[in-house]
Amino acid sequence: MADFDRHVGELPWGWWLRANPRGYEDAAGRNWSSVRDAFWEGELGFPPVHFAPEQHELMLRVMTAISASWFGTESNHDVFGGDMMFWRFYQCWLASIGMVETSEGRDVFDGVLSSLGKSVLMMLQATREPEFERLPMAAVVAAVSASKGLDAEARERALITFEQQVGFRRHLFARENLGRRYLVTLTGLKVGARMPTRNIAWSQSFADANSRDDLFAWLAERVHRWDDWGGIAHRKGASALTSHLLSVIVGAGGLAR
Repeated sequence: MADFDRHVGELPWGWWLRANPRGYEDAAGRNWSSVRDAFWEGELGFPPVHFAPEQHELMLRVMTAISASWFGTESNHDVFGGDMMFWRFYQCWLASIGMVETSEGRDVFDGVLSSLGKSVLMMLQATREPEFERLPMAAVVAAVSASKGLDAEARERALITFEQQVGFRRHLFARENLGRRYLVTLTGLKVGARMPTRNIAWSQSFADANSRDDLFAWLAERVHRWDDWGGIAHRKGASALTSHLLSVIVGAGGLAR
């Protein structure tokens, strides 16, 4: 990796690249069409392939999960579809290229992002495609997590703050009341018509508000997965999303984890 130890973990990977009419010039004088290409091809040595963007996105999702401290059995079921072999290989690969901290006898499957990994994650987040909406402030999501075990009023305040900050996303989970039913709904933006409209793609009904809020708080902590889960509902239907979420929740050890 390039010598930027003074700023590793503080600035996004590639801060030293020089922009010029031919793209981005690295320390070796090579020119790249994008910062991601400089990292993927120049540093990691991968060939230029048409499916590189989806690999960038996978890396972003996995490293985001590690940074949020919920990477493990849950992510195995969610990101990797329960493929244990792929999950283990990916963790070992991240450790081999220095993205995961392995010093002091740390278990590679329990590791945290290294300083280099944090810089790479910042770069991947900064260069993601425009259609990926901004997530709520990390402090807001953290407040939802911290509300576990608190009294009902404190948790409600945390959830309301989250709802205010999450804004209008392409895919949006929300709490709703319909008569005596308490719902969590997922709406998606339908853009095929002349006037884009929001449509309910999935919903789950509960007998009481507390049970509904347990699920919503769990979803709020995983807001960075909403677009992917919305994609499942759009492509495969509501029942497919229900099955997927159930497998993720069971894999995580329940809603309280």
